[in-house]
Amino acid sequence: MTLDLVALTKPRITLMALMVAGGCMLLSDLTLSWQQAVWALLGIALLVSGSSAFNMYWERDYDGLMERTRLRPLPAGRLDPKWALRIGFLTSALALPALWFSTNLVTVILGFFSLFAYVLVYTPMKRMSTWALVVGAVPGAMPALMGYTAVSGEIDEVGLALFGLAFFWQLPHFIAIGIFRKEEYEYAGYPVIAGVVGEPAAILLSLFTTVLIVLNAGLLWWLDIGGLFYALLSSLLGAWFLLIAVLGFFSRDIKSWAKKLFKASLIYQSLLFLALAIDGFACKFL
Repeated sequence: MTLDLVALTKPRITLMALMVAGGCMLLSDLTLSWQQAVWALLGIALLVSGSSAFNMYWERDYDGLMERTRLRPLPAGRLDPKWALRIGFLTSALALPALWFSTNLVTVILGFFSLFAYVLVYTPMKRMSTWALVVGAVPGAMPALMGYTAVSGEIDEVGLALFGLAFFWQLPHFIAIGIFRKEEYEYAGYPVIAGVVGEPAAILLSLFTTVLIVLNAGLLWWLDIGGLFYALLSSLLGAWFLLIAVLGFFSRDIKSWAKKLFKASLIYQSLLFLALAIDGFACKFL
């Protein structure tokens, strides 16, 4: 039962959010004490966990119709759905004092706006429109901005550039999922871009949004956020990511290509934020 309760919080997504938020904390000119940083990260983790638990509750019936989600605790019948609500309310309530006493009002507002947007706007919108992808990318990118504002206390061009990087990354990532799991999503009643506008248009959109990511990554260097290490690695990663996106136009097996793009997006984001964190750490402590 314990593992199923943890699964309600989508721990892999929470861990990714922590990595992004932690990396962005290092990119502010100011600093937090290690105690404040730990509590701030805990607050962000609790908010992400709460959003995920609420999402699990609302989508439990539809999750049971999809191969990738049918074994989750609620659709598989291993937990009463009320557990998801309990976890959602508990973690969201605990996030407030953790963020309030360790960060600032800006970060608290951003956090609870993201909770509201994810649970009450994005989650129901997924079944109505493909624009949910764009709407959902806003709370999905919020850990990057919250990590930065937790230290800086304000939203400036650096924070917005970090938010943009996390925002744009989600677009080709989820377009790719919608391509290789198109039939699965449609069976469960979710409209996906590949099904609504067709696979050729989805490939074009994935390339366009990948270009936006690479340009945003360059903007960070232009704003003097990352150093030489970041500039070199982001250039190599960007060229590699773009190449994979372009290969979609020449692939005979679109689903296989979409899986490669999906995996590439994970590698790209992880290494890019790692490079930013290394540069930020070096500038502050070395």
